[in-house]
Amino acid sequence: MQNLRHVLPYLRRHKLRIGIGVIAILAGTFFGVIQPYILRLAIDHLQKHLTGGELLRYVLLFLGAAVGQSIFAFVQRSTVNRVSRFLEYDLRNAAFRHLQALDQSFYGEMHTGDLMARLTNDLNAVRQFVGMGMISLISTIIMLVVVAILMLIINWKLALVAFAVLPFVSITMAVVSRTLQRRYRLVQDQFGHVSTYAQENFSGIRVVKAFVQEDLEIEAFGRTNEEYVTRNLSYVRLSGIMWPLMSFVVGIALALVLYVGGTEVANREISTGEFVQFNAYLAMLAWPMIALGWVINMFQQGAASMGRVMEVMTRRPTIRDSGRTLGSIQVHGAIQFRHVGVKYDDVTVLEDVSFTVEPGTTVAIVGMTGVGKTTLMSLVPRVLEADEGEVLIDGVNVRRIPLETLRGAIGYVPQDTFLFSATLRENVMFGVRDATEQEVSEALETSRLSKDLEQFPRGLDTIVGERGVSLSGGQKQRTSLARAVLRDPTILILDDAMSSVDTHTQAEILSRLKRVMEQRTTLITAMRISTVKDADKIVVLHAGRVAEQGTHRELLLNDGLYARMYRRELLQQELEVDDVVSELVEDR
Repeated sequence: MQNLRHVLPYLRRHKLRIGIGVIAILAGTFFGVIQPYILRLAIDHLQKHLTGGELLRYVLLFLGAAVGQSIFAFVQRSTVNRVSRFLEYDLRNAAFRHLQALDQSFYGEMHTGDLMARLTNDLNAVRQFVGMGMISLISTIIMLVVVAILMLIINWKLALVAFAVLPFVSITMAVVSRTLQRRYRLVQDQFGHVSTYAQENFSGIRVVKAFVQEDLEIEAFGRTNEEYVTRNLSYVRLSGIMWPLMSFVVGIALALVLYVGGTEVANREISTGEFVQFNAYLAMLAWPMIALGWVINMFQQGAASMGRVMEVMTRRPTIRDSGRTLGSIQVHGAIQFRHVGVKYDDVTVLEDVSFTVEPGTTVAIVGMTGVGKTTLMSLVPRVLEADEGEVLIDGVNVRRIPLETLRGAIGYVPQDTFLFSATLRENVMFGVRDATEQEVSEALETSRLSKDLEQFPRGLDTIVGERGVSLSGGQKQRTSLARAVLRDPTILILDDAMSSVDTHTQAEILSRLKRVMEQRTTLITAMRISTVKDADKIVVLHAGRVAEQGTHRELLLNDGLYARMYRRELLQQELEVDDVVSELVEDR
């Protein structure tokens, strides 16, 4: 119940429907229990003297009660099942909304396939319990109470004989239920592993095929799937005990009642009609007792599944607005890194990094792979948090700026480009739904994606496929760049945004970006010096620290790390030119 109590706030929204469902259950129970009473009257009258007209009257009464029971059974099922569907809808929306608020550290821990399993399979188990499970539970409790009272009224001795067996059911349920929930939790966890394995293989199918690993991956998936089947069978074996146990217990009760009740009928202590009515009520208890085992199974599944969902729902984002967040602020673009330090676990990535970026200027961050350039860029929109020091925008710590305001003022082109399985237009306009055709065209022209449009069969309305699979690496980066430019941000962050673009196209993009960058603060990281040499300031990172900073000319005159990187790049370009010339000579 600790897990399922989280469902209550969502159920309160549907109190009226639940109330109608409960009334329908009560009415259906009334029409159900009145049928044995009509049967008793008919049998007792039959033993005395029953005319054809009287018999027809009992038949019509019995048929009317059956029809009434069916009608209210339909009402209760349709009403409560509708509530369960709305509950699943609300829970899934709430879970997705919460997942949108969680930060990068959470997604670093969780697997996509497992999250998908929680939002689909687990929520389906919760819905089934709240729907059919809740109907059966309420109906079972009402039926047990009403029928038990009626049985006591008819013959308390027979009732006590029947009830003597029933406590064994409760004892067995108490023993088995905890083990059931634990085993079902293991089943759902393994289902998450299966989903994760499949999702990762589908996403990385190119790599799997390139390394000819299909057979090994199929074998590994088979082992994961086999473990899922093994856990499922372990759960099914235990849950399968419930139904036979219920039938066995009801069978014992019927045998005892038949012996004791038959003796009382023979001694004329009760009438034949009363004995038939009593046995009919006892038979009516058979389904509730069997349904109780089924409901307990559903309850354990729903509780285990809701527990998995709540593991996600109870996670709080480490990066969020707090009590120190300012009410409203306008971002102008002055950025200051003040003694910033970042660690991943025990590994220091950035240490004592300090420099300033004046509003409207372009600052480039360069350095070898792994020096912390991307980490540094991630601190500005608070994708990551600094462990030491602080990042300020317009003199205000970014932790005090509302996240929506902060990120709304930033156009971010991450190193790892992600495109949605949608049209090229939708990917470019992501986050700027009200952009005009003219603004989209200008963004495409700036990123030089416009020159590739004729390659696409439907132009901007071409579906790019999952993660932009139909585009080249350079086209993906230029799409992401167009998306950032279209936002018209105050701060533009380009994190190695042209690494997959050829040098000629890079030069075209940079020449067009100059007009864009004149109007806003721009941070650029790059491996190529040619990408950043025209920046107002260049910051060189080495071993997580600022090694030197200045303009391109100042750093070359300084003859430090930057100058060595620049000479190495020039040498590499000369070697590439020599290779091209050699190939041309050989072709001739």
